[in-house]
Amino acid sequence: MDKPKLSPHQYAVGQAELATGHVLKNNKSLFLVGDDSKDAYEVFNSYEQAKEFSIRRVQANPDIECWIYDHTGQVIFGCDKDGDRSLTPLIISFDK
Repeated sequence: MDKPKLSPHQYAVGQAELATGHVLKNNKSLFLVGDDSKDAYEVFNSYEQAKEFSIRRVQANPDIECWIYDHTGQVIFGCDKDGDRSLTPLIISFDK
């Protein structure tokens, strides 16, 4: 599935089934190979709108998770029924 093509200051929200990770379309049906990737994202003109939408979507259906892409294609926010999900990479040091 292609990442959304966004302008600066646009944000795209994607969603998936929490238990399986299967990506969902905006209409909550399964995203299948060959489907248009535009059907899998809701686009917003502000981060705040995208984050609020994500949180409300998960509150309405705790069996899904949502994430937000920025215009560079990076996932910058994620949430599920347990709240915000850390997207900071795990850093392990083997120094003594």
